[in-house]
Amino acid sequence: MYRRIAAVLFPVLLLALVGAGYWGYQEHQEKNAILIKTENQYQRAFHELNNHIDQLRSELGKVLAVNSRRGVAQTLSNVWRLAYAAQEDVGQLPLTLMPFNKTEEFLSKIGNFAYQTAIRDLTKEPLTPQEQKTLETLYKQATEIQRELNKVQTAILERQLRWMDVELALASEDKQMDNTIIDGLRTVDDRVRQYGELDFGVEAAYEGEFDKNELDKRWGQPITAEEAKKRALAFLGVRPDANLKVRVVENKRGVEYRSYSVAIRRPGDKADQDVNVDVTYRGGHVLWMLDNRPVDKPRLTLDQGLDKATAFLKQRGLSNMEAMEVSQYDGVGVYKFVATQNGVRLYPDAVAVQVALDSGRIVGYSAESYLRHHRPRTLPAPGLTEAQARRHLNGHVRVEDAGLALIKNDTGREVLCYEFLVRNGQDRYRIFLNAQTGEEEKIEDIPAAATPR
Repeated sequence: MYRRIAAVLFPVLLLALVGAGYWGYQEHQEKNAILIKTENQYQRAFHELNNHIDQLRSELGKVLAVNSRRGVAQTLSNVWRLAYAAQEDVGQLPLTLMPFNKTEEFLSKIGNFAYQTAIRDLTKEPLTPQEQKTLETLYKQATEIQRELNKVQTAILERQLRWMDVELALASEDKQMDNTIIDGLRTVDDRVRQYGELDFGVEAAYEGEFDKNELDKRWGQPITAEEAKKRALAFLGVRPDANLKVRVVENKRGVEYRSYSVAIRRPGDKADQDVNVDVTYRGGHVLWMLDNRPVDKPRLTLDQGLDKATAFLKQRGLSNMEAMEVSQYDGVGVYKFVATQNGVRLYPDAVAVQVALDSGRIVGYSAESYLRHHRPRTLPAPGLTEAQARRHLNGHVRVEDAGLALIKNDTGREVLCYEFLVRNGQDRYRIFLNAQTGEEEKIEDIPAAATPR
């Protein structure tokens, strides 16, 4: 009998063993294919970074050589494009666990400086001696960075180093692994750190980047993880409860500023239905919140959702806010608010609120722009009246609304404007005219149903 059973089971077990082996082989092959693909992507990104930095250095050299205003503008446009491309390359490398922010900041400042200089009228405002000196310094620094990156690339090729090993070494902090790539990139970042601050001129002071030291002072003192938990629960209007599962993680590497990520799971919710809240390390301000619980069929109108969003902000001390944009996605109302000061809309001080239209609960909140920019301002008096500014509008548009607004223009400057809500046929636009000169600073098209009541 046992022989019969064995005779029956042996082929079955053999088949299962072969199947398991084949499955394991397939899994191994697929895993290897993914690793090879990822490694190739890293290698390509670093090669592109080297290439873009080399071209950037070359274009900076050309700016110093060309004589025509048109040639300067064209070459600076190339510098801006290449600096942006190099930043994109850095973002594709596994460097989130390693400080490389000085190099990224350096590329960002070069790009902003080049863009803001290229778009101005160089016939009326040619390069100043200080800007010429800045370009000479940038050319020398870009040459040094390129030299260091070339050393890293040479070591990678000669010693057949892998970027996947870099990722593993950073994650595990393994001292035994070959850290040639890591050390090389740290050398680049340290060299950039030693450059100190360059005078990029008046325009670059408004490049749109925030002053971290200023934010540290404005946001307040550091808080603990426990305090971040309390702030997140208070923001949600939830009392600490033994049935709540709360997890707090501090974010301090590879981020613009430190914060705490607070994940809150309510009784009965699944793992993918947490409420996630990010709280700043300094001051304990809520950066953003997202409630992942599913949303059912809408029972509230967009106007009713707007009332919920407005009440939510008032309860959290944001009372001088005006809704500027309204939209709806999959049963969720999305509302963009801006702060107001003496009747002037402050567009940089923006907050977004998402409302579930099935129940009216707040399921999303984003205040990063508000926290970066909001402060008491001394607003200039407009040089033109509204009637004078209207004369600068195209005669074919019909004005539906008008008022004063503070915006950031293409150079990152905060400028006081007259904001005109206009219609041209079926299309609607917001046109921002400089309140001092009447020049057009910005124009935005407005999608249907995007304007609140």
